[in-house]
Amino acid sequence: MQNISIISVDMFQTLVDVNSRRHHLWKRILEKKYSAQLAERYWAWATELIFKNYDELFQLEKEFISCREIMENSFHELFSEAGLNLDPGTGAQVLVEEHGWSPPYEDTKIFFEKVGKHFPICVVSDADTDMIRPLTDLYEFDKVFISEQHQAYKGSPGSRFFRAVVEHYGVQPEEILHIGDSKYDVLGADRVGLQSCWLNRKGLAWPSKEAQPAHTVTSLQEAAALLEKKA
Repeated sequence: MQNISIISVDMFQTLVDVNSRRHHLWKRILEKKYSAQLAERYWAWATELIFKNYDELFQLEKEFISCREIMENSFHELFSEAGLNLDPGTGAQVLVEEHGWSPPYEDTKIFFEKVGKHFPICVVSDADTDMIRPLTDLYEFDKVFISEQHQAYKGSPGSRFFRAVVEHYGVQPEEILHIGDSKYDVLGADRVGLQSCWLNRKGLAWPSKEAQPAHTVTSLQEAAALLEKKA
């Protein structure tokens, strides 16, 4: 990690654990039909559909639509295929709210305490404002970049979202390190010239052939230790 002056970090599944809200989500959606088994099944199914719809948006270079719309479209598919007589709009609203109630990972506080001493930390999140607003005041972010506000995602063609980060700080792209858990955290950052750090908490194989992360860590604590050495 050479010549880093700015730290950019993803929010969901990087700083906070959305997965921990899955049973709360499905209890609210399924109500009396809820079971732990169904919650696990439908959570995995919904997650797969949401990421599929993100991928199609980027690959087909479609016009920007909000996270809420992507969620609603995904719930429409799920409810139809599963034979559930439920409102996709309600499902999307509940998921938006649950994002905002996601708890931090145990290493999030350590990361801010150690890294924040030496570097400005901004958040760069594929999110609607309503999803992320309850969380942004919990941490000392230098700046908050939200995809809805910039009408672009990390994986959008042209990487307009990451370019906005570079333009805001007025530094060379390679002076910014972006940390995130998804392939688009790495691919989008790489296209603009940022240094990328893949947070691989589960020890998974890297899922893309387009580019490799410049750095890989298994925790934010590991990322903080690497940055402390460079501070």
